[in-house]
Amino acid sequence: MNDWKIKLFQGSDGSWVTAEDIFETLKKIGVQECEVLFIQMDIVFGRLNRDVRRKELLQILSDVFLELRIPTILLPTFTFSFPNNQIYDVIKSKTSMGVLIEYMRKLPQVSYRTLDPLLSLAILGKGAEFFYNLPNNSLGKGSAFDRIHQMKNVKFLMFGGEFGESFTYVHHVEKILDVPYRYDQTFTGLVRGYDGVTREETWTMHTACAGIQPRNFYYFEQYLIQKGYMKKASLGDGKVVCISETDVYRETADMLAKNPYYFLEQPYTNKDLVHEYKYGKNGELVTHC
Repeated sequence: MNDWKIKLFQGSDGSWVTAEDIFETLKKIGVQECEVLFIQMDIVFGRLNRDVRRKELLQILSDVFLELRIPTILLPTFTFSFPNNQIYDVIKSKTSMGVLIEYMRKLPQVSYRTLDPLLSLAILGKGAEFFYNLPNNSLGKGSAFDRIHQMKNVKFLMFGGEFGESFTYVHHVEKILDVPYRYDQTFTGLVRGYDGVTREETWTMHTACAGIQPRNFYYFEQYLIQKGYMKKASLGDGKVVCISETDVYRETADMLAKNPYYFLEQPYTNKDLVHEYKYGKNGELVTHC
């Protein structure tokens, strides 16, 4: 495509990143070698070319992912609506996961968005039926994340975002293993479905106990790279990393089996296992998954 040669981002070293560069870098780390791709994004590849309009940029980046020809792309369209005292509208509620995810969730290729008012997913392409009729929990058995675990040939892509800062799937594994430093926090609110009807629902999310301090996962990322499970490449001022669901699930579970404090800043005591949830002064979320 001609517009793939347009300069999009300028790195701090003066070099430019084009859509073609992005596409080839994604192929280099094997992103296209899967049936299902879960993408988390943060567009931090450098200074945006002022001659490229925002909508044009989002369309070009979306086209790059579509050109990978992956049958199913999963987009985390998380809203945390109930903790923020908001109605979750499956069609209208904006995601808090960035402008590119928000743009892509509206693409005509999106076949479904889950009715989870906390951690919704949008399904681009095939496989929507895997995510129908979810139980009212966001991370446990039967949840969208659990159904991802049942799917075949799944990969995760951190596109610009930091694996060490925000990789929600680790918390799904913690829930399945029922780690003691997290508990099921209940939220009640309103969900407006595809039929336009608004219903009161109660959902749960496996949440960190008030006294524990979760760690960033950079050390885990380095371990996964050293073992050859995770592939990482530079792109302008940012990075892209890719790993299979099978590898990250297995290694997360193994680490927790060896060291139950692996994902914590320090070992917890019984006094730390407080089931308490705090909100910000203006309703903003202070603590979530």
